[in-house]
Amino acid sequence: MERAKYALVLTVLVASMVRLGVASPKPDFAVPARMTGVASGSLDSTGNVVLNTNRVLNILGQFQSITEWLYSLQTPELYQLASNFRAVMDSLVESGSPIFQGLSNAARISSGNITAIFGGIQRSINETIALNDQHQASLNGTQLFLGSDGVGNFSAVLNQLARNVANLSDVLDEIEPAIVDIQRLPRPTQALVDSMYPKDAVRRLNVNLQDYVNVGTATVPQINAVVNRVRLVDAFIARLASVGSVQQNNLNNSIRAFNGTAYNGVQLRLQSAVRAVRVSFGDAMSVASRKLRPFTVDEVDILRQVAQNSTGLLEERLSNVTQTLDVVGGRIVLHVAERSAEGVLNRTLAAVNDLAWRLTLSVTSDVPRAQSCFSRYNYEFDKIPRLVYGALDGCGQDEGRTLQNVGAGLAGYLAVLQAQLDAEARNYNQCLNGLTATSAYELKLQRSVCLWGAHRFSELIGSHVVDNQIGAFQELLDDEMRYSPARYHACLHVTERMSVAVVIDLSNSIAKCLNETST
Repeated sequence: MERAKYALVLTVLVASMVRLGVASPKPDFAVPARMTGVASGSLDSTGNVVLNTNRVLNILGQFQSITEWLYSLQTPELYQLASNFRAVMDSLVESGSPIFQGLSNAARISSGNITAIFGGIQRSINETIALNDQHQASLNGTQLFLGSDGVGNFSAVLNQLARNVANLSDVLDEIEPAIVDIQRLPRPTQALVDSMYPKDAVRRLNVNLQDYVNVGTATVPQINAVVNRVRLVDAFIARLASVGSVQQNNLNNSIRAFNGTAYNGVQLRLQSAVRAVRVSFGDAMSVASRKLRPFTVDEVDILRQVAQNSTGLLEERLSNVTQTLDVVGGRIVLHVAERSAEGVLNRTLAAVNDLAWRLTLSVTSDVPRAQSCFSRYNYEFDKIPRLVYGALDGCGQDEGRTLQNVGAGLAGYLAVLQAQLDAEARNYNQCLNGLTATSAYELKLQRSVCLWGAHRFSELIGSHVVDNQIGAFQELLDDEMRYSPARYHACLHVTERMSVAVVIDLSNSIAKCLNETST
């Protein structure tokens, strides 16, 4: 039993010794991590790796948060134009973050293979350096967006950061073997570690990190300025698009209102007037025909003959006049040339947008005085579509009033035709008033002569006069259907010339503003 206890105690003791052996301090990256300038402290005010890498990561975070605004642009053209700059900044952050996060982690670890850790950082550095050419090529594609000076400034920044990262690689190559040697010490002492500690290299590492921070800090306002300028003009272009859309809708409503006026106040009025003449003449002739019909079989030869002849003539006259009036009524179609007015507004909007786009590029590329001129003139752009719409609407309203007066005049002219047709129908009705089948022979003889006169009136005068009157009305109508578009297009032409003039004036004002020199 005692022997068993002894064996158990011996086993526990050996196991404890093994555990103590495993847990005993060994040289690793914890040694330099505890040295000044790595995880804490400072070498000659250069700070330490953890502090400086965190500052770099903060700068990269600012790069990212600022450029994220470029993903929320409302204007598709600006969004596309900013894509290269946005891609460069995103890539700069994505490629740089692993380097500095890796350095920060390496400076704080308590154990690990420093060669493997530095190897991963070196690979990220090499990838970042290799990306610089691609970044420069993408940046060159932003000439229209940033302008030559802007491209030059950011190109210099990219080169500075690439050189800085390359310098980091050289310093890490110097630090790594010294740390490995420290880690391999079988019995490290503080004095021995201090003597082997690569202070100069760690100092240069921190200086490089601070240089990166300094370059980045100076670049943040530049990126901010670019993004702010883009957001400014993005809101401007979006606002201008909204103004244009509103004026187009207003013009569509104006054209519909004009067509309603032309239809109800002119076309429908004239068609109703023609139809009224047709109905009135038809009713009068139908009454005359009904009265004549009994006398087509009258025993008095002359009355019978003239009644038969007049009945046929009345039917022919009724058919001819009503058909002619139906044709005339069908040809009364008035409408405004919608595309002509829309074309003037669309060309105006195109010219305004072209000028706005040129001003936009001046602002994004930071042309001298561009932002000042933008502040002075950007709301002048909104006024032009409104001005042109107002003029186009005025053209429609003026022509609508003119057409209403023309319609009233043409409707009045139809009264002349109505009077002639009434006179023709009245001739027959006067001859037939009071005449019956039982009337005296003498009365029938008199009325026969009267009907013969009415018949001759229809043949020789009525037909000729009515045809001339309808022809004259048709000619007047055709003329007005030509005159109305001519008047309207003349107004549109003046409006378009005004549109061109105000766009040119605004363009000249902006150019003068950009060329002004401060005194």
